[in-house]
Amino acid sequence: MKHVVFEVDAQAMRRRLWEMLPGLLSWTTLIGLGALAFVIPFWIAIFVIAYDVYLLVRIVYMSVHLLFAYRRLKEFEHISWLIKLKDKQTNIEWKKLHHIIVIPTYDESLHVLRTSLSALVKTDYPHERMHVVIGFEERAGESAKKRARALTKEFASEFGTFLTTFHPDGIVGEKRVKSANATWAIQRMEEKLAKQKIATKYILVSNFDSDTVISPQYFAYLTYAFVTEKDPYHASYQPIPVYNNNLWDAPSFSRVIAMGSTFWQMIESTRPERLVTFSSHSMTLVALKDVGYWQRNIISEDSRIFWQCLLKYNGKYRTVPLYITVSMDAALAPSWWKTLMNQYKQKRRWAWGIENFPYLMEGFLKNRQIPWRIKWTYTWRTLEGHYSWATSAIIVAVLGWLPVFFGNESFHQTFLSYSLPFMTRTLMTIAMTGLIVSAVLTILLLPHRPKHHGPWRYALIVLQWVLVPLIATVLSAFPALDSETRLMLGRDLNFNVMQKTRKRLTSKGLEAV
Repeated sequence: MKHVVFEVDAQAMRRRLWEMLPGLLSWTTLIGLGALAFVIPFWIAIFVIAYDVYLLVRIVYMSVHLLFAYRRLKEFEHISWLIKLKDKQTNIEWKKLHHIIVIPTYDESLHVLRTSLSALVKTDYPHERMHVVIGFEERAGESAKKRARALTKEFASEFGTFLTTFHPDGIVGEKRVKSANATWAIQRMEEKLAKQKIATKYILVSNFDSDTVISPQYFAYLTYAFVTEKDPYHASYQPIPVYNNNLWDAPSFSRVIAMGSTFWQMIESTRPERLVTFSSHSMTLVALKDVGYWQRNIISEDSRIFWQCLLKYNGKYRTVPLYITVSMDAALAPSWWKTLMNQYKQKRRWAWGIENFPYLMEGFLKNRQIPWRIKWTYTWRTLEGHYSWATSAIIVAVLGWLPVFFGNESFHQTFLSYSLPFMTRTLMTIAMTGLIVSAVLTILLLPHRPKHHGPWRYALIVLQWVLVPLIATVLSAFPALDSETRLMLGRDLNFNVMQKTRKRLTSKGLEAV
């Protein structure tokens, strides 16, 4: 009798466990609470009240951090970072520092790219030490070549180096993702700069989304943060993302999502021990080369690069908050429905950052030099953050009411049955103070009102925050649960380029550009 030998790939099985864990936790919670609401409604009602209290405390806590971040953002607005650079004596001579700006693009319009580059031209940092590369995709065809020629003609003389690249399609080991394009672009820029013999340690890299419009002082502030940081080569540098490019024209749900993202990044900036790179950010070329550039087969390269560095440097890596804004586009398409779909896909793509969890777990297991405190801290924050993202709004908006509507007869005869709606409503009403803070800060952070919108638009922007319970469920929790479920089932997610639409008042009227 022949013996059948089964070979078990322990690492692959372990990785599948990590991929399944976030989704299993979320679905077990939601299905479990839903089922138990019929069986033990009394205890589920107790849980709902306790959970509402927890959320209330958390909202107050985050509101305090949000206000602190806003105050710091306003304080730093009035600082001339270039003057501070000139007056500051540091171990690193700032005049030796060069900046590579990587802007990957696919089908963004000439108007969007021109706006981003025009903002770079307006920066107060010496332009001869700024090296800009626009990374086009070869598969975009003649359209990309036309845009490249137009931008080269207009901006080539504005910077120390201006380069356009065309990322080939179908390179083995790559996916059609932004990180593959960005890696190709910066490697071509390195080849271009090789003749100048600039030491790698004197180069900072900024990976910007194509719609990123920087503040004039961004690179002066970034340079100051770098030369004054205690361990500058083991750090990334994260500005505050706002979505002001088209915020006035975006629908209410899109504005709420955009401002919610800004507020979350502001809150995280006050807790740098938790801060992970997101969207447009900066880092050193030394660190980028040490980890082999951005991973070319993943979607969430903005956060993955932080985890790559954390593992490479044995836990000795951090993100330094920059209290300066970079402006991008909120979800806006030609139609309301298309905007809704784009917004859902964007949130799902952001939530797909959960793909970093298996990578992180495997890295922690292999690297014994990382302290257990760091391993536990990042494991908990990553897992808890995505778990709460996928479940909190659903628990409050839907599951919390199940005991009232579907509880058994004995439960409906209890005092708790009658008081649960009142207690929940009261706690959530108190929690609305957090929305008041959000509404006020939204007005304070808004750009100047375009001429094609009247003053009444301010009222809509304030009132939009009453939609938070619905938006948090449909356009935040559902996309997060979608991402976790895909990962749990072993399904991949394709990179969707969000359509970027802006409106401009011309002699012909209001036009989309």
